[in-house]
Amino acid sequence: MSTPKNSLSQQGKTPSQPHHGAAATPQVSTPFSMAQAALSPHGPRSSPQQVKKSPAAMTSVTMGRSNSSVPVNFESPSAAAALEMGSGLDINLRNLVQLGRANDDERARRLDAVIAILGRNKGLVSEAGLERLAKKLELEFIWENSMDSSDKRTLIVAGSALELVIEFSNNVVQSVTLSFPDSAEIVNKHAKSAGEILFKDLRLREYQSPLTKSMERFAANFERLAVLDKLSINPGLNLYEAVAGIYESLSRLHAWELRKLRQEPSLAGRPDEYLENLVLCTRCGKPTMNARGRVGMALEYWKERRLQPLPGPELAPWAEDHERTWCILIGCAPLRQIGVSPVRISDKWIGPNVEKGPLPDELHTPGPVIDWLEPESTFLPESDQIKVDPMQPDAQLLGPRLPEVVFHAAFSPPVHIPLSLWQQMQELGCIMDETSLKEPVSFDSLVIPFPPGKSFGPEETRIVSCNKETVFASPEDPSKLSWRSHANTLAVHKEVLCRTLTEMTFSHPQQLVTILPFLRQYVFLAELLKQSFIKEAPDRCGPLEGESSTTKTTAQTEKTTTNHDDFDDFTAKIAKQPNRPGDSDMEQHQPLHIDISLTLLPVPRLQIVFPFREHQAADVTLEIQENGHVSVVAQDVLDESNVMAPNGRQRRVEDIGALLEYFEDIGKWVEFIRTRWA
Repeated sequence: MSTPKNSLSQQGKTPSQPHHGAAATPQVSTPFSMAQAALSPHGPRSSPQQVKKSPAAMTSVTMGRSNSSVPVNFESPSAAAALEMGSGLDINLRNLVQLGRANDDERARRLDAVIAILGRNKGLVSEAGLERLAKKLELEFIWENSMDSSDKRTLIVAGSALELVIEFSNNVVQSVTLSFPDSAEIVNKHAKSAGEILFKDLRLREYQSPLTKSMERFAANFERLAVLDKLSINPGLNLYEAVAGIYESLSRLHAWELRKLRQEPSLAGRPDEYLENLVLCTRCGKPTMNARGRVGMALEYWKERRLQPLPGPELAPWAEDHERTWCILIGCAPLRQIGVSPVRISDKWIGPNVEKGPLPDELHTPGPVIDWLEPESTFLPESDQIKVDPMQPDAQLLGPRLPEVVFHAAFSPPVHIPLSLWQQMQELGCIMDETSLKEPVSFDSLVIPFPPGKSFGPEETRIVSCNKETVFASPEDPSKLSWRSHANTLAVHKEVLCRTLTEMTFSHPQQLVTILPFLRQYVFLAELLKQSFIKEAPDRCGPLEGESSTTKTTAQTEKTTTNHDDFDDFTAKIAKQPNRPGDSDMEQHQPLHIDISLTLLPVPRLQIVFPFREHQAADVTLEIQENGHVSVVAQDVLDESNVMAPNGRQRRVEDIGALLEYFEDIGKWVEFIRTRWA
């Protein structure tokens, strides 16, 4: 579609020119001819020479380029009269101009989006690619050629507190060396392991080609180091030492927690791996430095299969790389908000004995009291380059000042938490950046997103259905596997507003340890729902040695309905009920219905109803508490008929919750209770 400026340029021809001899009758512009020219897909067919170079014609052309509100003057009286007769056409022309501008804006927005997407691509591993990355991170770099070989080159990248040396041969990385000059030993002792991760990200493996080797993993790791380097000030503020100091303190706390667990009689004989998982998932977490392919410090606080049998020695390295863990990545960020103290460089955030005697207001605190300390503030040294206004009579050099940098925590993966917990974390002194946050939404919609085009009112019950297949150990022969199809239904009667926790700033590692039990609570709840109601279950590390059951995702259907959609489906489901216990021949081929109701206040609860005995359904209400502990609120599974197991062991109500903690999957948990306790 052509723009109005082209159609208006046709009106430069006028009949007022002098005639010499016989002349053709001049063409008169009419609203119809103007509209035809404006709507023509090829625009006007006149050449630029056919346009009369009069001020009126030039005004009309200029109008089409700049402002549609400028009055249009035509040299042709007939054209002006026609335009007056068709006043509605002027409005249409203005709309066409505005539409063209809107299309230009839309194209510009799309182009910006494409550029942003391409900008996230870090490129391929090459000499030029690494040089571009160094420029982007604002680091100094130089190239050195080998004296004995023309195909070997060395790239040296340097910052205020780091130095990275990368050796190339024929544009292929041969070695990587990372060092932190002038840093303390608590930093340099981790330089080798960090360099090994960076080299692993850059080196070519047997099945890889230089034409396809991505720099994505290396860029993510090196950018974490570059951020700390950019914020450091030499001398006076080495942020690598600040992060390493937190690692040293939390490592002492982790070792102390392990010693305390080994002294408990109930845990005597347990392997170290089991105790480490216990500390990771129920105590202070596990601080790591340069682990699981990540450069820098992380505080791990949750992992899948935490209570299940550990893999054998031959599978332990593979499980270390592939098992899913939840952690907090610890670094630094510029100070942008008040309310949080600047960074302090210290490795004495905890007293030498870790534990202390309780104060009067701590007498009722369960367990030992950790001796948290408050290190002294870190000040930047005086600088003779930064002065106050020299025009003032009392101008002086600036004295020592606090750094404008804070500790920063990034949650990997992000955690969905209710607004009540969000506010408690703010009261604790943690600052979450809310400038880019969207409006809070319900917890269930964050874990199980709404289908496209669906939305629900705050007082409306949400029903989610999903078919899953569960593979579990056969009760007759545990070495064999059985499968069962489950038709899972989730009912959420009242929404609880939540937000997704991705990043925050903090001033003391005690704040991180304090919030861990609550993070585990909602991580475990979210994983239970995902395993049962997400079409594609989260990637798992696969069956491990000694594991008795696993979950298989096959062709599944997911459906979300509102109150207005459910009545007919609900009555039909009650009428059919294809898998009542007792239909032994059909039971393995018909889906087992599991109905789950979710409430989050005051504590997350799951009410689970499933077929149990002949003509009887089990109804169990479970509470998901801090640290992912499952407490049984109500149950009708255990009674006098099955309280004693066939092997003589007495079953307890607490075992119902402990089994869900062990399996971490509602489908497995249901099949175990049905096949062994019924």
